[in-house]
Amino acid sequence: MMLHLLKRLGLPGLVGLLVLAGAGWGQAVWLPRQQAEAEAQASRARQLRHELLAADATGAKRAAERVLTPDAAWQSLWSQLPDSSQRTALQSQVLSSARDQGLSLSAVQFKGGPEGPPGLWRQRLTMPVEGRYADVRAWLALLLSEPALSLDAVDLQRTDVMGDAVKARISVSLWWRNGGGAR
Repeated sequence: MMLHLLKRLGLPGLVGLLVLAGAGWGQAVWLPRQQAEAEAQASRARQLRHELLAADATGAKRAAERVLTPDAAWQSLWSQLPDSSQRTALQSQVLSSARDQGLSLSAVQFKGGPEGPPGLWRQRLTMPVEGRYADVRAWLALLLSEPALSLDAVDLQRTDVMGDAVKARISVSLWWRNGGGAR
């Protein structure tokens, strides 16, 4: 009987029955699994969102508690500045870090003097450097990790548009406490 039914359906009928059976299985078994998994993911996302919002609220509360007055902020900054005995080491560190990055440093212009409140010293260094663009960027990132240094100006020139070599003029300021000063 089964053979007679298969003969009567033929190949198109058999394929149709298989597709219908696959659709029935997908509707009865696969689709509910997928919906349950999607609901579980959505529930986890809602839980994470709730946790993040709660953490953000407590973080904002803590940040509001940590807000410093201008005087307290200045005292904190002042205590982090190196004293004048470290000025030569700071300058040497800037120059040697350029050489360590493979940059050619032809000359350095120094200009320093008291700046702002009594006891604060600013040493400006202007340096023409040559090297690869990636090396200049890495060097600048290294310099900016130094808390007593500020980047004043960057002038980049590339002579060959297809090349990697650049000429740069970098101006930085080193800051330190000079004597007793602003406390």
